[in-house]
Order: sequence, then C-alpha cells, then structure tokens
Amino acid sequence: MTLDAEAMARLLEITGGDQAFIDELVDTFVDDARTQIEGLRAAASSGDTEAVVRPAHSLKSNAQNVGATLLAELSRSLEADARAGAIPDLTARIDAVEMEFGAVSAALRADRTRD
Repeated sequence: MTLDAEAMARLLEITGGDQAFIDELVDTFVDDARTQIEGLRAAASSGDTEAVVRPAHSLKSNAQNVGATLLAELSRSLEADARAGAIPDLTARIDAVEMEFGAVSAALRADRTRD
C-alpha cells in the first residue's frame, strides 16, 4: 500500500479540516523527501555508510506522517542497516526508495481535493 488513507484522515482531523495546511504539509514533504533522497545518493556515491543514517531517518519519519507506509519501511530498513554499518545493495535500495517516492508523490497529488 502506497498511502494509508487513515493517516491523511487523521491529519485532516488534527488540523480541524484545514485542507490548505494539509496541502502545504504535503508540498513540504515532497520537497524534503527529494532532498533526503539526494542525501542518500550522495552517501552512496561517497561510500559513507554513516551518512545514510540521517536522510534515511528523516525520510522514514516524514513518510510515516503522511501515511506512506512502504516508503517509511524502506527508509527504516536503510537506516537500521546504516546504523549496523553494512548496507547490502545500497544503490538498488535507494532506487527502490526513489521509485516508491514517485508512487507516493503521485498518490498525494491525486488525493488532493479542493472545495
């Protein structure tokens, strides 16, 4: 499942139905996720396993906030392996994160509703 609809419903409830705020949150998530994926790519290019931890952690947390469950899990796994000091197939796993992010971005755009 790319998006957990209940997570977005909870966000809407927490914000008192403020769709403009949710749209802003989604835009911030998308922009930040791109930055975090760039950070993952840079870490992979430099061979710096420790440098994977922070972007993977941020991406995991932010993905959870918008209900992007698979993206959060992929990021959590990367973070855990980076903390352990070994990341099998790092480039392929970052590719999977990026592919799922594309699906999440498309789903978030499709879910936007305006009055």
